[in-house]
Amino acid sequence: MIDIVTISSKGQLVIPKRLREDVGFAEQDEVLIVSDEGKIIIEKISKDKAKKNLRTFLEIIGNKSEKLKISEEDIEKEVRAMRNEKKSSSRH
Repeated sequence: MIDIVTISSKGQLVIPKRLREDVGFAEQDEVLIVSDEGKIIIEKISKDKAKKNLRTFLEIIGNKSEKLKISEEDIEKEVRAMRNEKKSSSRH
């Protein structure tokens, strides 16, 4: 099923009712949203599944950081730098 929607000035979009019904989305469902090569993928997900996916993601990141010899301190420094950058760009 295909439909065309418009993104609002607040960056919001409405998933048409027939698409929501087709995939089984209901009010208050949680969804996982992933950006991949110019596409956005939306998947219905339970809290347990989200936690499991997050754990898996963190394990993958942890394994890659070990191979690249990136320390926890390196990651914390980068996170702080990105937060500071985000704060300074939101002030302008």
